[in-house]
Amino acid sequence: MKKTLSAIILFAAIGLVWGSFQDAQAAYFDKTISQGQVRVVYPGSPAATCDAILIGVGTSMSRSDYDNLANAIVNYKNKYIVVIMDHNPGNMVKTDATKYRNCALAVKSNLVSWLSGTGCTGIAHWILGGHSAGGQAAQNAVSADPTLADAVFSPDPYNCSGAGAVPLPALYWGFNVTTCFVTKEDAARAAYYGSTTWRAFYRVKKVYTVNPCGYAPKFFHCSFCDLHCPACTNCMYTPDYFFTDIAKTVDKFITAAFYGTWSKANLTVSTTTPTELFVDSDTP
Repeated sequence: MKKTLSAIILFAAIGLVWGSFQDAQAAYFDKTISQGQVRVVYPGSPAATCDAILIGVGTSMSRSDYDNLANAIVNYKNKYIVVIMDHNPGNMVKTDATKYRNCALAVKSNLVSWLSGTGCTGIAHWILGGHSAGGQAAQNAVSADPTLADAVFSPDPYNCSGAGAVPLPALYWGFNVTTCFVTKEDAARAAYYGSTTWRAFYRVKKVYTVNPCGYAPKFFHCSFCDLHCPACTNCMYTPDYFFTDIAKTVDKFITAAFYGTWSKANLTVSTTTPTELFVDSDTP
């Protein structure tokens, strides 16, 4: 029995590591600044003017924990720069909106110069957000100063029931199940209700599966991270299509918000991940 259990755990670990090294097209570099630590992920041949997506990390996470998500968005159409941003490195707490704001401002001031030689010479739009605690920090930072961003994208921000209102186009991903101590009503759904202009919410349906951890959700709060969260996993790597689905919706969102027409039809994409879409007046 012990040998079988060890084999299962080893298989799960291999799966998790394998999942974190997909999508080699994108390139990246790391920067450490006084306001935090960032990983900048960019396409091999970016456009001269890019859209930049800043994603604040969650509790106990770091800039190196979201490579699959960043790579999927960057590789999807080679149109975006993704910055994974740790605004409080060395500290497990990532909910500080002031630290998030200061780190985002530093990135905005330096990103073009950091990208010198890549082909991207200007940023058209800044899309700010974060995962989990980083998403809460982003929600509060942007609500306090809407000039900080042009739009918001947050994968399942933590506890936004008391966060400020965001008067910008906003896209959220979340779940119809409570996991990792994150209550589903207070996470992405609350952030969606806290957005006061164009808003969209892709909610992953509740799907349970048998895995090395037992009977658990197939998709959950920490599915966005390469190796899940330190205290929360289902012992299976997140399938590549999950990240591709997110990338497709991010592209639809940015296109509808800035380059096309905002409508539910223009935000709708076919996803392999079982999802349902809520837009504007829709009530999840």
